[in-house]
Amino acid sequence: MSGLGHLGAAVLFCGLPLLAAGCAGQPVQMGTFAKNLPAEQAMVLPPPAGPGIVSVIERRYDNAVDQDILLYTSALTPGQNLLKAQFFGTANPFKLSDNKLTSTPVTEAGIASEMRRALPGVRMVRSSFFVQNNYGPFGYAFGRGAGNDLCMYGWQQVRSPSGTISPLANHGSIQIRARICEADATEQKLLAFMYNYTITGAVDNGGWNPYGEPQPVSPSLGGVGSPIYPRPTSAEAIVPVLPQRTSAVYTRSGPAPVAQSTPPAATATVPPAAPVVSVPRPVMTQTATGRSPVAAEPSVSRAPLVPSPSGLAQQTGRVSVPSPSCTNVTSGAAYACR
Repeated sequence: MSGLGHLGAAVLFCGLPLLAAGCAGQPVQMGTFAKNLPAEQAMVLPPPAGPGIVSVIERRYDNAVDQDILLYTSALTPGQNLLKAQFFGTANPFKLSDNKLTSTPVTEAGIASEMRRALPGVRMVRSSFFVQNNYGPFGYAFGRGAGNDLCMYGWQQVRSPSGTISPLANHGSIQIRARICEADATEQKLLAFMYNYTITGAVDNGGWNPYGEPQPVSPSLGGVGSPIYPRPTSAEAIVPVLPQRTSAVYTRSGPAPVAQSTPPAATATVPPAAPVVSVPRPVMTQTATGRSPVAAEPSVSRAPLVPSPSGLAQQTGRVSVPSPSCTNVTSGAAYACR
């Protein structure tokens, strides 16, 4: 009996490892839920002009990935320049986890609370303009920080239209937040951040599509009666270029004509023997062989694409002037300048 008792005890203790193995799991490394990533693994990139990425902190949830993309900061206002991105619609990496991130809609109260946390003590003024970038509409606010700092807080939700979302198509969303402070900056410079950032991340799922259905090709493309003009450059559209005008005085004697600058609206008065002609940048050459002087073709500036601030009509740079009478320096004979 004692032998049977020892055998049963051995079988009982040998079965304990099998029971324990059924309750065991894979080890979870520290920092799995929040870890530091290199800059090239950021799911959203700032514009090429910066500010540059300092580091990326990623947090994984059951249904989302949250990245705090820390940006270079040189302002006096307390806090860190930040680009925050949340991608909803991811799979749960842990089977028994219960750690979901809530996707809250964009509301005025919610944005005001976010700005108070991101920019404490800075009075932010929200813009009332409707603006949108390549990913759709977005909002922004400006405020004055410490010293000469100008601060901007921008927000955007990228999501398919409600009528197109289903469990099999067009589901998922992206939340974007930007907090930027910079010394001696302008509103145009900081707002360019919201227009030029790039979303590089995605979710490996065929139905994940927060951008909606692609837009159809315009029916007027390639059609008749729908002209398409080249898009002007920013410099041409903003800065009007007006032709510079000068007045040249031609005398009966002298080795070469003398040109003097005068305002565009002024007209010089000289005796009939020395008429004044308003021409754009004349270049005259006189020879001693009695030939007519040669006039170089004046350079014509491109007409401005926008009205000038002074309200003047657009000018093409060409004017029609009468031919002045000139005198050959050597023979003294009068002839017509051509």
